[in-house]
Amino acid sequence: MEHREEAHLEWWANSTTCLARIPVKVAAAPDGHWDAAVSPPIGPDQCEHLQLLLNTDPCFTLRTADNSATIVMAEHSGDLNRLRLSI
Repeated sequence: MEHREEAHLEWWANSTTCLARIPVKVAAAPDGHWDAAVSPPIGPDQCEHLQLLLNTDPCFTLRTADNSATIVMAEHSGDLNRLRLSI
């Protein structure tokens, strides 16, 4: 079983305004990326908003439980509740 860590994806409009904070469970993928599952899953309305953010700029801050932060690029393959993250 793979280890999943609770974290948040944050989408910042600028250095002081966070427009979205999405709870996710992340796990390291064999290819060096991370798989992120939105937890709890979001509904159709929130999916539209997330798609808009991804289309605008797929750059998110991944913030872990210990408050460390990493800038990641997010993408999906049809299911917005499952994202692929890369540095």
